[in-house]
Amino acid sequence: MVSPTVIGIGMPLDLLSHVDHPVPTNNQTQKEFNVAVDGITGKVAIITGAGRGIGREYARALAKAGASCVVAEWDEVNGAETAAIIEKEGGVALFVKTDVANEESVANMVASTVAQFGGVDILVNNAGIWGGLEFDSPEDISLELWNKVQSVNFTGSWLVARAVAPVMERRGGGTIINQSSVGAYLGGPALSHYCASKAAVNGLTRALAVDFGDANIRVNAIAPGIIETEATLSNVGDELLDSLEATQCLKRRGGTDDLIGPVLFFASDASSYITGQVLVVDGGGVKLG
Repeated sequence: MVSPTVIGIGMPLDLLSHVDHPVPTNNQTQKEFNVAVDGITGKVAIITGAGRGIGREYARALAKAGASCVVAEWDEVNGAETAAIIEKEGGVALFVKTDVANEESVANMVASTVAQFGGVDILVNNAGIWGGLEFDSPEDISLELWNKVQSVNFTGSWLVARAVAPVMERRGGGTIINQSSVGAYLGGPALSHYCASKAAVNGLTRALAVDFGDANIRVNAIAPGIIETEATLSNVGDELLDSLEATQCLKRRGGTDDLIGPVLFFASDASSYITGQVLVVDGGGVKLG
């Protein structure tokens, strides 16, 4: 069993947390999913932004399905904790301190993964700026903040995807799962920087599916809706969440467990003929024709 390891390079100290959705507030424990997940056992998975919240739950689920997991996380304490949790649950994990917006840091993380496990089969591009994000009108969002959000939420996904693609190709293919958001479809007041970054992730998902198809690399995305986390409650608040919930077909807020089935589906052989798709997981808030 691999002990959690800390490897880092080239991270600017002022970057916001690379965790899209921090720890849920409803004391959820991860459900056991009795679904077929053929094609995950024995594979190597990288999960970015896996120090807390949804990213941590993605990593735990993939480890339980039999993958060796690389926790690629900016926050050293949270990343090491995720790796330790996975190992306590009987899985295999390696923590590599990673800034997804830094090309050298991404290259170091991928090289460390290959050195430890021999390759990469699954990539979950979960890292993103959400918790603590400053909401503001377009004219008041600074160019610095705009660029920071794009560099992590969008460019970071591109940097990691293009770094792992040659490694996946050498192993006969792989699967990339990007983290989008319903914000890409619905927009949101004072959230032009965030919503634009997630819309860009959707376009990137389709473009990379075309570029990587000949290498047998599938590229899909998950677009969560209202997932009840500390960050969402802090950023948005109960009143607005209640109003959004009222527009959904299913009148409840989602939890991190609601995203485990989708990530296992896209990581497994069950989705072997699916690529270039964005799966909206939001209780029917977004209705796409």
